[in-house]
Formats: sequence, structure tokens, C-alpha cells
Amino acid sequence: MSRINPTPPQRQRLIERNASRCCVCKRPSIGSHLHHIDGDSSNTVDENLAVLCVEDHDKHHRPGEYEPRHLELGAGEILRLKTSWEAFLAEAKMPNPKVLATLSCYGTEGLIHSLQLVMQWPDERIEYVRSFHLLDGDMDRLTDDVFKELASIGPHVKMAVINRPLPVDHCPCCGTGVSRTMKPAVVARLTDPAWAIDSSCCIYINPAQPTIALVFFLGKQEVLSGSLHLCQGKYLHYHSEGVDDRVRVRPKPSVRTQARQIVNHVLKEWAPARTLIGTSDPGNPRIIPDLDLPLAWEKRPGRPNGGAGNPGSPVGRSQGK
Repeated sequence: MSRINPTPPQRQRLIERNASRCCVCKRPSIGSHLHHIDGDSSNTVDENLAVLCVEDHDKHHRPGEYEPRHLELGAGEILRLKTSWEAFLAEAKMPNPKVLATLSCYGTEGLIHSLQLVMQWPDERIEYVRSFHLLDGDMDRLTDDVFKELASIGPHVKMAVINRPLPVDHCPCCGTGVSRTMKPAVVARLTDPAWAIDSSCCIYINPAQPTIALVFFLGKQEVLSGSLHLCQGKYLHYHSEGVDDRVRVRPKPSVRTQARQIVNHVLKEWAPARTLIGTSDPGNPRIIPDLDLPLAWEKRPGRPNGGAGNPGSPVGRSQGK
């Protein structure tokens, strides 16, 4: 059959649906083609037309002319990328989008040389990455560019900022920099409106050992678990998904107070709507109002009998539905 070209309104509709970007590389304003995904130039329906930049359109038609990287632009891959990108943009334009942007900085405390903006789905799938380097402008300009970029994707998309410089890690396959994302639990906390009213943290205090378990829920679904224990009588070790912090115990205040401070910090960061604290039988724990830790936390080298220490302030009182 003879070729059927897209109509001007159709072209405009697809360009807007893709935020004027190639569905493969996501770069804007570098020349856009409407590509017939199945190779049938008469099948000119929206579902069969992908917005491709000049370079990626050429990669598809001349695959042997480009150095292989992570993907080959066959028809199946282009359809997957088109579908995912258009769905991501549709979600990003919602009043409370479930997608998230992560901003990382690279360099040292004395010199940040680049920023990277990563757009991701709740399950950590990366949809889009853009890097900003000092060679492109000073930090004020780069920061402005980041926010302009975010606004062009979705005005209501929340952005998480990693607040310390990161080292640059490279992919062993293609040599490009590895992008950082947020864990699904963090995405849920930052993007789901239900977190403010339907999240909870259940804390279990081991009555005989210096250990605490924390489990966070959104509704009935567990989203994150963590633990804190006294290690070798010298360190307070908190472990959770993506977090492994070991802090040396200070002489004062008491170990129990220092442990409570760590738990308080975790609760402040995650801000659950409810906190329930239990102890004794782990299968049927007794609910208690405060984070009252046993004397086992005070048994450190050189202090065989433990110490009462400072009881500290409570984490919070249990609030049932």
C-alpha cells in the first residue's frame, strides 16, 4: 500500500504527548521524526508512530553504523520505549504523580562538578536521565536548568535530593556513569498522599537483648524494615534497605538514650501516621506507650553491671485506628 503521512494535527498531538522529546533519548529540540514502528508506512495511527530524534531514527535504520550499547533499536524496543515514555508523561502530569525525580551531585564537598536528574517509576525503573556539568555553566545556572527541566516534564513531580556528593561509578558494559535512584519505599513516602494518614511503624523491643526491629507499613503492605542493635558493646548499628550505619557509642548520655535518638531520627525522617511499640512475646507483643529499653543496652565492656542512664524522651504513644 502507498505511504500515508501523518496529518499536521496528528503530528502536533504526538509531539505534545511526548513533551517534544525523542522517546528513546528524551532529548528535546534536536529534530523530530514520526517513525512507523511496524515498518508499514500506510499504518499511520497514533499507536504505530514513535517520536524519534534524527540520530535515533538513523540508529534504527542503520544499526551497524553505531557502536552497540545497552539497547538495539528494533521495532519491539521502540514500541516499548514509546509506550513507557508516554505513560510516564501522562502520570507526571497528574495532580499527585506516583513517579519521582532524584537529583544527585558529584564531586567533593569543596567542588561539585556535576548534577544528574533521574526520572524514575516507583519500582526504581529509570525513565529518563539528564546530566548537568560545570562546563555548561555555573552552579546557579545549572540549578535553574534542573528546575526548568523538571517543570517541562510535570509541574507536580516531587524531587528527592541526595544531600552529599557522590563518587562517579561507571557501568562495566558501556562505560557510562551509573545513575542513582530512590528505593520504592522512599518513592511511596514522598509521592503517595495516603502516607500522611495510612502509614504506620511497628517497633518491637527485644526484652532480653539490645535489639530493636522497625517495620513500616502503608495500609497493610509492608514497605520497609530496619533494625538497630548494640554491636560489641561499642557501636550502635542501624541497618535497613540502602542504609548501613554504625555509630560509636559515646560516654554520655546513656546507651539507651543514644539508641532512642537514632530511632527518633528514623521516625522523623519517615514520619509515619501511627507508631506502635511492643515488647515481650514477639508473636503476641505487649503494647507499651514509650520506647522503654531494657538494661541489656547498658552492658558494655568495663560496665558489667550496666547502668540506669537517662531514660530519655519517648518516641511516641501508640495510636490505634
